[in-house]
Amino acid sequence: MSKTHTELTPLLQPSSVVSHPPLNAVRVFVEAARQCNFSRAAMNLGMTQSGVSRHVANLENWLGQPLFIRAGGQLRLTDAGRLYQDTVKDAVASIDLASRQLKGPTRRDLGHHRDRLATLMVRTSLPTFSMAVLIPALSRFQAMHQVDVEIMTALSPPAPGDFCDVLVTRDLVIPDAEQWHLANEDLICVAAPSLRHRCESEPMRSWPFLAPRSRPDILLRWAAAIGIGADQIRICTSFDHFFLAIAAANSGAGVLVVPRCLVLDLLRQGLLLELPVDSVRGDSSYVAFVLPSTQRPDTARAFCRWLKGVLAI
Repeated sequence: MSKTHTELTPLLQPSSVVSHPPLNAVRVFVEAARQCNFSRAAMNLGMTQSGVSRHVANLENWLGQPLFIRAGGQLRLTDAGRLYQDTVKDAVASIDLASRQLKGPTRRDLGHHRDRLATLMVRTSLPTFSMAVLIPALSRFQAMHQVDVEIMTALSPPAPGDFCDVLVTRDLVIPDAEQWHLANEDLICVAAPSLRHRCESEPMRSWPFLAPRSRPDILLRWAAAIGIGADQIRICTSFDHFFLAIAAANSGAGVLVVPRCLVLDLLRQGLLLELPVDSVRGDSSYVAFVLPSTQRPDTARAFCRWLKGVLAI
């Protein structure tokens, strides 16, 4: 009588202690199954061959059945191993990709890759400024200086463990850092062309204003500077952030009081037009700091100089 598959590869005893699958072992198994070689898998994973064997053995023990057939120095998947690989490999790849995208750069990472990548790390506390000013113009700076620029946004100052070369901000101060004044904040009133023409023939108290909740000071300062009372401002819609209010203004949803630099491209394209109201000097200004920890001070200064030119009106 021929031996059964069970007699050739006896079932392992599933673990009764750990209720959840060992996820590290799953990742190791996927690489080992892809290579069908523990040594190559160990090299790709940055671990020892014995470590790979141990992880695979732990997973087999948890599953209660073998995933590999080891015979004569050869390694191949069992039927269960092939089925398990097909089931989990895409999930492991998705976790890996999502994790690499979410992972922020560390000083150690940049120390390993800075020369090869020539990357300038720019941090800003201004998400709307990043979307409206920095990112649309960034390719020009990168082409001129043969450098990659990575943008990260955070409302707080850099912590001791954080790393960046340049901080662009309106409201933060970094002691002992080289400071560049980029632009003053000039407030203007804008609307889409169709709404602008309609507003010209209507009193201001009937204009439908858009209000960004992140900067409630702007509309109040503008109204006080041009001599109208807050009771004459009709707010039709509020938004959490300026970039949402700018998109709404661009669609014709309302009139927006906004720092000129944030809508400069839309003004140049004629997608937004200024209403016939005087501009008002805001009480803030845009600044950049070259961080003392930067390893690219010349490139960081070139970036600040370039950004100052972009904001010149």
